[in-house]
Amino acid sequence: MQLGPRLSQRDRRLDLLATHLAGLDPDTVRARDRLEDAIGSDLATLLVAGLSRKIVPVPLARAQLVAVAA
Repeated sequence: MQLGPRLSQRDRRLDLLATHLAGLDPDTVRARDRLEDAIGSDLATLLVAGLSRKIVPVPLARAQLVAVAA
C-alpha cells in the first residue's frame, strides 16, 4: 500500500480497500501474526485487546485492591 501526499483521496481509499481484501486471502499472514513478530506476543495481545475493546484480565494484585476499596 502506497500512501503519500500525491495520492488523491480516491486512490487512498482504493489502496486501503485493496489491502483489506488481500487480508481475506487465507494464504496471507494475519496482521496479528505480523504484529507479534514485530513487538512480541504479550504487547501484541495488550494492543489488540485495547483496540478491539475486549476486556483484558486485571492482574490479581490490582483486583484485590479494588475489592478491598469497594
